[in-house]
Amino acid sequence: MMNIAKFASFGEDLADLVRPLLINAYQMGSGYEKKEDGSVVTAVDRDVEKLIRSQINKTFPNHGILGEEFENERLGSDFIWVVDPIDGTRAFAAGIPNFGCLISLCFEGKPILGIIEVPLAGLRAVGVTGHPTLVNGKKVNTKECIDLKDAVLSTCHPGALRERRNVLDTLREKTSWRFYDGGCVSYVSLVRGFLDICIDGNLDPYDFCALVPVVEGAGGKITDWSGKALDINSGSRIVASGTPLLHDRILHHLSS
Repeated sequence: MMNIAKFASFGEDLADLVRPLLINAYQMGSGYEKKEDGSVVTAVDRDVEKLIRSQINKTFPNHGILGEEFENERLGSDFIWVVDPIDGTRAFAAGIPNFGCLISLCFEGKPILGIIEVPLAGLRAVGVTGHPTLVNGKKVNTKECIDLKDAVLSTCHPGALRERRNVLDTLREKTSWRFYDGGCVSYVSLVRGFLDICIDGNLDPYDFCALVPVVEGAGGKITDWSGKALDINSGSRIVASGTPLLHDRILHHLSS
């Protein structure tokens, strides 16, 4: 029988370890380097992921690990931890306090536990399949918005999805107002009822697996752009909405 409460408690223990490290590193400042794909990485990314991996391997040696900075481990396991040590590394490296740590557990490819740790804001969202989402231990719900004209949209920088610029331009015109490059912090705002739509692209599993239980447990909906449920093998484009009806309307625009 799956002891998901044990996994959730362990995930929060990991977040407890990560929070002071990220706060201290941010305050001290960190250099960075560019990878071959043009993305940015810091020594802190690697140190945090090493710490998380060591704790997983010690506590659940049969579980798999999929992370951003190092080789994957035991991906044939039923349980796979998916880790993004710093979601928003560019912001972190630039001294902008808009970043977080993502920790997720997938069972047979489906995210069943998600933790979004936003250290500088002192926010932690915890989503567990079949349970309400908690932010700092309190139940949260998405906002009941159903009309695009009333919706607040968060999306990645327009340049990240140039080939779909016309679709995003239409959504920007139809929504109330927009926010750019919020990353994982935007999804915490979504489940707290401050945003209504989050659209992102060019993502990997470690960017979105943790978001799934968090959004769903708060009453929202999160899928790929075709409306398919997200799992560890999903593609790079995701969309989350505060209500199923609003989500259907967003998917109609994204598929046009």
